[in-house]
Amino acid sequence: MAGKTRRLGALALGVTVAAGLAVAGVTSAYAGQQPALPPTAAAVAAVTVAKTPGLPAGDKSSIYAVSVEGKTPSVYRTAPKARTCSSTNCDGGDYARADNRSFNWSSFWFPVGTTPTVTVTRTAAAGAVTDIKVRGTGDYTIVSKDLAARQIKIRVNRPKAKLSVEFIDNRYDSLRQLPLDGMLLFADDSRAAVADPSRTAPDTYVVNPGATFDRSRAARSTTVIFTRGVHDLGYWPVPDSVQRVHLAGGAYVKGAIDSATVSKSTQQGFTVTGRGVLSGEDFDWRADKRTNGTTSCSYDCWEYTVKMVQLGTDKFRFHDVTVVNAPHWVVTGHRDNEITAKQGDDESRFTGTISDVKVLGNWGWNGDGIPALTGTTISDSFVSAFDDAFKLYSSNATIKNNTLWQMDNGAVFQLGWFAKTISNITATNNTLLHTEWTGTNSNWGLLNYQEAGGSGAISNVSVTGTRIMGPTTRVVALSNTSASQAFRDITLADTRVDRLYSLAEINSLRGNGSKDLPRNLVKQAKAPLELTITNLTIGGTRITSANARTDGGFDITGSPTLAFN
Repeated sequence: MAGKTRRLGALALGVTVAAGLAVAGVTSAYAGQQPALPPTAAAVAAVTVAKTPGLPAGDKSSIYAVSVEGKTPSVYRTAPKARTCSSTNCDGGDYARADNRSFNWSSFWFPVGTTPTVTVTRTAAAGAVTDIKVRGTGDYTIVSKDLAARQIKIRVNRPKAKLSVEFIDNRYDSLRQLPLDGMLLFADDSRAAVADPSRTAPDTYVVNPGATFDRSRAARSTTVIFTRGVHDLGYWPVPDSVQRVHLAGGAYVKGAIDSATVSKSTQQGFTVTGRGVLSGEDFDWRADKRTNGTTSCSYDCWEYTVKMVQLGTDKFRFHDVTVVNAPHWVVTGHRDNEITAKQGDDESRFTGTISDVKVLGNWGWNGDGIPALTGTTISDSFVSAFDDAFKLYSSNATIKNNTLWQMDNGAVFQLGWFAKTISNITATNNTLLHTEWTGTNSNWGLLNYQEAGGSGAISNVSVTGTRIMGPTTRVVALSNTSASQAFRDITLADTRVDRLYSLAEINSLRGNGSKDLPRNLVKQAKAPLELTITNLTIGGTRITSANARTDGGFDITGSPTLAFN
């Protein structure tokens, strides 16, 4: 086993770990740097990059450049659009607009056994660069930094790395440890979760960039493929005939895919795949399906809004696609006629798999990520949500090995918003690169239940092996003071938090957060509340019953069955 590298969950310093040996090379006075390995012809040939010809200027990054073994992928950009609702901060995005926020990203793919080197350069100066940091998941090594040139080289040792490259300059919030212009690298496996469809198969509609999307032809097809380039799709209710939609690498499709029609709800196996991008940039916030997304609701019309990917069939598959600029929920399993505040009937009937999906660029309220539907597994994905990242509303769901960047709204694992009876949910080995919460709102936290009346029993929920990088305002908020919602056998285990903000720091944060609730809270009143917290460390301190209220920031009321181990 000597010399064989193993996967690292959240390496910030780029130190490669071999079996039984930690190597911390130092080059040019930067800890964690490693000697560059000369690229081989095979390594160069094996790398594939995402590149979109004809990408609109507003969707291209003007501040970062990326190369991977000499190949230059597109560096995509998303930023908050101008507010379309009438009152100040009515969509939650005014703080991001004031800070001129952006996410920038590039994607590339390579096989196991190849170790490509990626170079990231900040091409637009924002003052002196005092350091370049990397936060991320996967196995990678920092090769070199050149601060004067605003450049870093990173070797990616295995696929499925998701990295945030963070330049410490005038566009970096030091208290929040937050880059205002995020730069993300998605380094994935050349082997796709589902093989690409044939472009020459019968009943396949191949859509080329610049061509008008022919909906009638799509309705006579079983597979629709969007090829590399820019496409204008708009809001598309998927016809019954179509069983698969594929966005090829380099495809940039402006629109939304809705397979949650009443007739398709009786089908099985609808599949969305591909290494392209699906963007909701042409929709305003809360775009209304009743006008094909050309207008917006004047209220929170959950049942009519455009969702980016609506998976309304059983045994669905959703893999690899990058989804940005959502006008409302990003992914859902509901049919619209079953979306209410108190039930999720479709979410108890539809099951499937989701992996290697990327979600980012959600800049307003209701930018929820992905629901964990009954029997569904969500894995190896990146989710940056501006509301609840994962809705845990159904039984027998698994969420594992995901990387998150939580925006200034919503919870990571949300159990609430209506009373329910569900069981057997596991969330394991998930990593938060950033939590942007600026307060302690009632529906925020790593694990949360937002009360909304009713009664039920949530049981056998396990959140294990979570890493929260940087400072955060909250880990857990469970309460049944106004609803008879029981919690039985809830486990929060092996949670590592870099730092919990002090109350004074929370009060100084500018954003969407209110400041009136405790940082962590467990409040029991109307039903049993059983919670076991095992091996929770905050700032290196293990939280016990003795220090839960001090170092842990917990407020505990009522008579919960609460254990710290």
